[in-house]
Amino acid sequence: MAAAKIPAVKGMRDVLPTDTYLKKDDPWIRTGHLHLIEQAARDIFPLYGYREARTPILERTALFTRGIGEVTDIVAKEMYTFEDRDGTSVSMRPEGTASLVRAYVEHAVSQQEPDSKWWYMGPMFRHERQQRGRYRQFTQIGLEALGSQGPRIDAEQIELLNRWLKALAIPFAMHVNSLGDANCRPQYRALLQDYLRAHAAELCEECNRRIETNPIRVLDCKNPKCQQVAAGAPPMKYCEPCQQHFDKLRNSLDRLQVQYLIDPKLVRGLDYYTRTTYEAIATEGLGAQSTVAGGGRYDGLARELGGGDTPGIGFAAGVERLALLVAQAGREAAVKPVLFIAPLGENEELKADELAQALRSAGLSAEVSFRKSSAGNQMKRADTLGARFALVLGEQELQSDRARLKELKTGAQHEVVLSELVAGLRKLLLSLPENQ
Repeated sequence: MAAAKIPAVKGMRDVLPTDTYLKKDDPWIRTGHLHLIEQAARDIFPLYGYREARTPILERTALFTRGIGEVTDIVAKEMYTFEDRDGTSVSMRPEGTASLVRAYVEHAVSQQEPDSKWWYMGPMFRHERQQRGRYRQFTQIGLEALGSQGPRIDAEQIELLNRWLKALAIPFAMHVNSLGDANCRPQYRALLQDYLRAHAAELCEECNRRIETNPIRVLDCKNPKCQQVAAGAPPMKYCEPCQQHFDKLRNSLDRLQVQYLIDPKLVRGLDYYTRTTYEAIATEGLGAQSTVAGGGRYDGLARELGGGDTPGIGFAAGVERLALLVAQAGREAAVKPVLFIAPLGENEELKADELAQALRSAGLSAEVSFRKSSAGNQMKRADTLGARFALVLGEQELQSDRARLKELKTGAQHEVVLSELVAGLRKLLLSLPENQ
């Protein structure tokens, strides 16, 4: 009797080389789309001076209760927290910023480099309701700039996010707001609480709790009734330094030709944000939960975690959500072979391996068939892989040192010399249109 299968934990998922999907009615996500997103980050982020940093998945729970805030949804409801064998309370990281700032403080980085630009990529964990493009284990790509007060660094970071998403051909709109600081936000909090208490009967149960704990989050609630109340909320009144910061941010974005919308209802769910906040919101493809990347300034976080008064700003993006949008945009994700070689016998197999090695050494992707099947079936396999050309290698081709490359899209045949295959294929690629 076969052993029972052990399925993955609910809310987690496997990413296989083949296509995987969330539900039958969801667009396909391919591992190639994930690679495309990650590679675009690796290409673009260093252009702005960001260097990769890596932190542990497991952190002390106190890092998140102090850094993110005990009354936030993440800490109160969503973290995976347990007691380590020595009695220490530890949590699987639910986001990346607190960990990066903890590392910055712990290693006294400010003494080595006053201004630091770091980016990161890795798994995060939140026990939340599974939604389209959102899992309990998910991947975030983000970056943090520490030591610069802005607002020029704020604008540069928003422009970077704008460039990255455009490189991925994702349809989005950039929303920008300011949350004020420790001088002006307490006054607004009291004003907002008075307004929300007067409309408590119209708010959902969760927002009624937020009135006393985190009233600004009511503005971000997706409940239609709560949105109606939020629409009538009093506007934020900034102190003079915050107003100047926001005005200079807008001027910088205008100079950098970044299109954006001022969104007074844009708030972030974490306690550490001050002044600049921003989100890239998908204009199609994700429904109500449409934010694909977001971040803002957190000038007090380093001090809260035991460091000095170090200003900071950063953003994070959910890779799985980006992958859905990349797939919908029709971006080619998989690396497709330039040439598929189908050997028909043992001697031909040895030659095929040598040819593929020469092509790969020259930077040309090649796939060799390891199946013993007819030439027709081999062509079907080449087509499935998306190869541009296919070569059937038989005894006649070995003896003559000549073969025909078949273009799979057009069916056109091109004769090549096998001993000069690399040069011949390169010449052929240069002579044909790229999309042929």
